[in-house]
Amino acid sequence: MTRDKKRKAAVRKTQKATGDRYVRTARKQTYMKAVDLSELKLLVRGRPVASASTELLRGHGGRLDEVKETVEACFNPGGCWCEVNGDLHTISSGDLEVRLSLQPHGTAWHANYFDAAWGSSQYRTVPAESRADVATYVDRTRELRWGLLQESDLRKEAAEGGFAAVDRLVRDLVGLQDEWFAALDGLHGALRSAAGTLPSWAEQFLREEAEELSTAREWLTSAVLAYHHGTAGRRPDTLYGRIGLSLLVGVSA
Repeated sequence: MTRDKKRKAAVRKTQKATGDRYVRTARKQTYMKAVDLSELKLLVRGRPVASASTELLRGHGGRLDEVKETVEACFNPGGCWCEVNGDLHTISSGDLEVRLSLQPHGTAWHANYFDAAWGSSQYRTVPAESRADVATYVDRTRELRWGLLQESDLRKEAAEGGFAAVDRLVRDLVGLQDEWFAALDGLHGALRSAAGTLPSWAEQFLREEAEELSTAREWLTSAVLAYHHGTAGRRPDTLYGRIGLSLLVGVSA
């Protein structure tokens, strides 16, 4: 197998792991300690790859030899990767990438997943000089995207823990979405020029993120309304930030 084919196979393997990378909860996720990779004697750009996230190891079936194969295939001198704020990222068109992050002391790498892909339609327009700001945003929001809440979620929570559990879940979700808003606001400030303008790619990126956040907040408020009052009322459907009208007879909004 050629180097390029090995790299592509490693990236595909990484993308297949997306499904069970972690379980999202309304509370912030807790990850196990990093896995020691020192026995693999992996070197990238003169630094050892000393550790990996449990998430990355799980995505490779728990096999250290497969983690080693992926790192070697992705970050060889002829591989398709880039440097972002001192870290090394693969460049692919999938849902996530493999990343080597410098450990705090700066003498070794930590291998993990990055929850975006610089070659995908959403991220390929981000210029190299802005990738660090966008990467910071991606890392900051990865634990905040809980999903779209429905009334049935609240009723299930109530059945298991009563009203207090419902109240706790809603407050947690509001808090997560407020943190997401703060991260988005921070990215907006970082990408704005001294004159207060935004490049076209940034306008589009920020708009899409704002629409996704707005959708999550609208579903949350509608679920709370329906839970407490039996209905959230007739309203346009909102999905992925797009507003539409369902006009089919007998179908409730």
